[in-house]
Amino acid sequence: MTRQLIHRIFAWTIDFGIIVLYAILLFAVTSLFFDVRQAGLNPYFGQLIGFLTLTLPVITYSYLTEKGNWKATIGKRVLNLIVLTPENKTNKSILIRNLLKYLPWELAHTGVHWIIYFESVGRETPIWTWIILIVPQVLVIVYFISIILSKGQASVYDRISGTRLQLRTV
Repeated sequence: MTRQLIHRIFAWTIDFGIIVLYAILLFAVTSLFFDVRQAGLNPYFGQLIGFLTLTLPVITYSYLTEKGNWKATIGKRVLNLIVLTPENKTNKSILIRNLLKYLPWELAHTGVHWIIYFESVGRETPIWTWIILIVPQVLVIVYFISIILSKGQASVYDRISGTRLQLRTV
């Protein structure tokens, strides 16, 4: 394992920890005002609320921190990593990078909302719902393998967006 790959893994761990803390806080606040067990009755509404309150803020956090002066999320900054982009394409490249990076997460949310819905109405879960839950797992495995093969420099979503990670020279 290269130093950069180890840094990228630990940076992801820090960033994921921040996201989990935000999700726990969001769940706690939501539980104060709503019966979260009822959220499964309408999968479209659940998906919209989940996207607006969880996914969109996480994508926005990643986008704004990676396009900012530090070119890094908090985890990347702590571990001296920066996201490099093609010249004059910073905003677009960073946006594409983060949309693709969190795509599996949002697909998984979609599958979960539909499973909860089908269970709540007493219907068998259709095969397309299981496919929606399997595809994100395959994507994450592909992402992870691509990160390992590139020694931490570029995942599939980095290659598509034209970005790459690099250790910050101090």
